[in-house]
Amino acid sequence: MSKPVVVIVLSLVAGIIVSDSLFYQRIEIPMWLDVAAWGFCLFMALVAAALWRRELRWRVGRYVFPALVGLFFAAIGLVRYASYAREVRAAWAVMERPPVNRGNPDEFDYVRWRWIQGVEDSTSFLGRLRQRAQGLRAKLIGRFADADMDADAQAIVVASTLGDRSQLSPETRDLYAAAGASHLLALSGLHLSIIVGLFLTLINGRLILSRWRPLLVVGVIAFVWAYAFVAGLPTSLVRASLMLSVLLLGSLLGHYAQSLHWLVLTAMIMLLIRPVCLFDVGAQLSFASVAGILVLYHRLSRWFFSRFRRLAYWLERHCLLWILTMIAVSLCAQAFSLPLVAYYFHQIPLYAPLFSVVLIPLTTVLIYGAALLLLITFVPLCAPFVPLLGKALSAIVAAELAVMGFAVGLPGAVVEDFWSRKAEPQVVVYNNWRCPAMHIIASPSQSWLLMPEPDSLEAGMKYIASTFWKKRLTETPVVLRGQQSVQIGGFKAVMLNGKEVWNSPDEAVAQPLDIDLLWLTKGFKASHLQGLARCFSPEIVVLDSSLPRWQRKALSREASNVGWFVYDVSERGALRVVTNDELEQQDANEGAEYEDADGVHLVDLAGDERQ
Repeated sequence: MSKPVVVIVLSLVAGIIVSDSLFYQRIEIPMWLDVAAWGFCLFMALVAAALWRRELRWRVGRYVFPALVGLFFAAIGLVRYASYAREVRAAWAVMERPPVNRGNPDEFDYVRWRWIQGVEDSTSFLGRLRQRAQGLRAKLIGRFADADMDADAQAIVVASTLGDRSQLSPETRDLYAAAGASHLLALSGLHLSIIVGLFLTLINGRLILSRWRPLLVVGVIAFVWAYAFVAGLPTSLVRASLMLSVLLLGSLLGHYAQSLHWLVLTAMIMLLIRPVCLFDVGAQLSFASVAGILVLYHRLSRWFFSRFRRLAYWLERHCLLWILTMIAVSLCAQAFSLPLVAYYFHQIPLYAPLFSVVLIPLTTVLIYGAALLLLITFVPLCAPFVPLLGKALSAIVAAELAVMGFAVGLPGAVVEDFWSRKAEPQVVVYNNWRCPAMHIIASPSQSWLLMPEPDSLEAGMKYIASTFWKKRLTETPVVLRGQQSVQIGGFKAVMLNGKEVWNSPDEAVAQPLDIDLLWLTKGFKASHLQGLARCFSPEIVVLDSSLPRWQRKALSREASNVGWFVYDVSERGALRVVTNDELEQQDANEGAEYEDADGVHLVDLAGDERQ
C-alpha cells in the first residue's frame, strides 16, 4: 500500500475529528478560520517546496516531508468540516422546524443523524439530478406495488433493490439485526456486485477484453452511479461505487495496485468531498467489512489450501468450495466490523457467517427476480406474469425470514449485555407530549410510572419501551393509578394535572410544603402560579411537553417572577434526575443530579398537614 495515501487519510481523519469536537455544538463558526487554515496549508506547501528544492530530499522524504504532508491535510480536514458545519447551520437557521432531539434515555440521536445526512441543495445540478432520481425511484416502487406481494415482502424487496427502508416494520429490522443480516437490507458492495454482474451478463461480459473496453468501462461506471442516485446515495453504496469506479479507471490506465490501496484511496476521496461521512455508521461498517475481507481472506485461503489441500480439491471437484468460501468471507468481514457492531448495537450475532451461505444466495435470487419484475412491467404482453413473479418473490422473502427466525432461535444465537448497561436509580420525566409520564426507577427490576392518563401507556410509550426499557430494565414498570405524589429517599415529587386533591391555592396555609420537583402536565388549568407558591416550595418546576406552547411560555415567565427554577421539557428535552438527598441545579441538558439513593417509597403528600 502507498504510504503517502495512508498518511493523508490519517491526517484528514485527525483534522475532521478535531473540527467536529470544536464546531458540532457551535452555532456560529468564524470566517477567519477558513483564511487561517488555508494560509497554514499554503505555508506548509511552500516550506515543503523550499526544503525539497534545497536538495534535502533524503531528510525531507524520511522525516520532515511526511510531517508536512500530515499537517497540510489535517488543516484541510479541519477547514472542510468547518465549511460543512457552516452550511448546515445556515440551512437549519432558516428552517421553520429545525431538527431537535427529545432527549429521552437511549433515544435515537436524530439531530446527529440529520447533521451527518447534511442539507441537499435542490438548486444545484446534483440536487436537481438527485430529485429526478428520487422521482424515478418512486415510480419503480409503484411498479412493485402492482405485484401481488404482501406488505413485508414488498418492503424487503424495495429495501434490497432500491434502498428505501421506510416501509420496513420494526419487527423486521430487529429480526435482521439479531440474525446478523442487516447488511442485506443496506445497499453496499454485495448488492452492487450482484447488479453489475447482471448488467455485464446482459451486455456480454466478453466485451471487457475487446477493443471496446474503454467504452464499456465508461458505461459500467455510468450505470453504477445512475443506480446509486436512484437508490438515494447511501454512504455504503457510494463507497462501493466510488471504489469500483477508481478501480476500473485505474485498470484502464494500466495501474494495477492492491485492492487495499484502492480502498484507502476511496476513503481519501470521500473524506475530501464529504468529511462528515467519517461519522456515518454505515460508512464505518462498510469500510471495516471490506478491509477485513481484503486483509484476511487471502491469508486465510492460502493457509487452508496449504494445510488441507486434498479437502480443498475434493470440495472444488464437487462444487462445494463456494460454501466454504462464503463462510470465510463472512468471517473476515465480521472480524473487522465486530467491534463496531458491539459498540453501536450492543449485540453480536454468532451464527451470521454460517447462515450467510443460505441468505446471500437467496438475496441474489431476490434481486434478480426483482429486476426481472421491473423489466416485465414495462411490457404490456407480460402483465399476466407480474402477479406470479410477485408471489415467487414473496416465497423467497418468506424463506429468508424462516431461516433468520431459525437462526435467532438457536441457543446463544445473539450475545447481548456483554457489559453492564442496566438503569441506575433515577427519575425521568419523558419528553412525550402524547403520553406524559414520570418514571421512578429504584433498580432494573423495580420501577414505577406516574402518569396523568395511565390508560395511554401501551400506545404512547411503545417507542420508549423498545429503546430504553427493553435494554435497561428487567421488569416492566408498575403504573401508578390515582397517585399524584411520590418520595424517593429524601426526594419528593408532585404532579398537577387539573385533578388535584390539594387545598385550594386561595386557602391560607401555615407553611408551603417543601418538595424537590413540581411537575405540571396536560390538564393543568391555573393561569398563574402565585397561588401555588402558598402551597408548595419546589426546588424545580417541570413544564411537560403536553402543555400548550402559550401556556408553557406564560408559566415559565410566572415561575421566574416567583423565583422558581423552571425546566421546560419541550425546549430542553427529557429531564433525568439521579436520586440523592440534595438537589444540585446543573446544565439544562443534564437537569438535576442526586446521589446516595435510599430506594423508592410511595407516599401520600396530600395527607400532610398544611393549615
